[in-house]
Amino acid sequence: MEIPFIGGAYSGRSTNLNAQVCQNLYPEMDQQGGTNVAALFGTPGLKLWTTPGTIAEVRALYAWKDNLYAVVKDTLYRITALKVATNVGTLNTRAGKVWIAGGTTHLCIVDGVDGYYQTETATTLTKITDSDFPDRPTSLAYQDGYFIVTDQASDSFWISSSEDASAWDGLDFASAEDTPDDAIAVISHNRNLWVFGEETTELFVNSGDTDFPFTRVSGGIAKIGTGAAGSLVAGHEGLFGLDNKWRVRQVEGYQAQVISTPQVEYHISEYEKKDDARGYTYTQEGHVFYVLSFPSADKTWVYDASTKLWHMRSSGLKGRRHRSNCCAFFDGKHLVGDYENGKIYELDLDTYSDNGDAIRRIRAAPTVKNNLKRVFHYQFEVKFEAGTGLNVGQGTDPQAMLDWSDDGGHTWSNEHWASMGKIGEYDRRAVWRRLGQSRERVYRVTITDPIKVVMIGAQLETSASAT
Repeated sequence: MEIPFIGGAYSGRSTNLNAQVCQNLYPEMDQQGGTNVAALFGTPGLKLWTTPGTIAEVRALYAWKDNLYAVVKDTLYRITALKVATNVGTLNTRAGKVWIAGGTTHLCIVDGVDGYYQTETATTLTKITDSDFPDRPTSLAYQDGYFIVTDQASDSFWISSSEDASAWDGLDFASAEDTPDDAIAVISHNRNLWVFGEETTELFVNSGDTDFPFTRVSGGIAKIGTGAAGSLVAGHEGLFGLDNKWRVRQVEGYQAQVISTPQVEYHISEYEKKDDARGYTYTQEGHVFYVLSFPSADKTWVYDASTKLWHMRSSGLKGRRHRSNCCAFFDGKHLVGDYENGKIYELDLDTYSDNGDAIRRIRAAPTVKNNLKRVFHYQFEVKFEAGTGLNVGQGTDPQAMLDWSDDGGHTWSNEHWASMGKIGEYDRRAVWRRLGQSRERVYRVTITDPIKVVMIGAQLETSASAT
């Protein structure tokens, strides 16, 4: 019989309740009469695009005026589509979140301590020295010709002169009125300005007022703040981020809907440090992904807005966070920066390793049970896209490893291996036989070979005893 196998990550406080794992796999739906209505596809690998020159954290990526700008440690690089990197300046900080925004003539950067700008034709980065520029700029946005920043320990935001990141007027600011909590971040989304505080969020719109263009939207106040400014991200894909209760939200219209499940929220609550969370979004083959990493906890969660399902991503074999730290769409590619080695990669669905490091793909399926009767397991089969083996090296005879738990995910059986098909073996079946008995069982499949992975479903042959 076909058993439930395709799904997201749902393990939470009690694995006895649900032990589902979905790591480095994402669900794909097919409503057009395919073999199955859903399948699991391997997440993209990391294909090296370039290394600008500094071995350190890639803190930010931003595409502007036919160039990619990358902040690696304290250095700003301008990189062409031909991957020619030029050092254009140095920031005064070497770690932490960097915000970049581009206007018509100026590119602006804030790093939590200072602000900087560059024109399209300039060869070096210039520090903003206007005395009216905020002392400790904590976030940055651009809208309708204005650069907008928040300041540390302030409930206000300031705007620049029109299309000029170097010129600021100390009277061009607005403050939170409903609850005067500190403004942590400002985000421009769908022509609205979202000002996130510790406890509240206020919404502003450009009214065209000649004295100060941004006016508070009537009723545009939410009793929801944010606990991690770096988790906030807006783009064509939407506005996502962590709120002050450590739930993940997505803005739909003027409403910030909770998209995190109780299971995801449980895991986040267990992380000792959460305010350093970093997020980015990208769209690939019809899927809108929000990637949320917790550097201190060394974990990465991903929400697929297209299917409304969560999965986890990791790099290497030890379950550490995904190597991507930030993202930009440039030269027709989704490029991401590494969190420690200065490399910039392309997110590529046809690359099956993370720049040579193995990708460990895991699916732990829903529990198999029959009213707590003893079930005898004769044969278990996972339907893969077979025959995707490689010509040489690891993956010439790709293997899937099966183990299972009969106690709610607390302990697991020995490993059992089956071939997924050498290159061209399209009719190869991954079958495991004589699997013992249980009252409840969770099957788990793990793949580490650098091959294309598609799981279409699973079948199980069983019989049940009377008790």
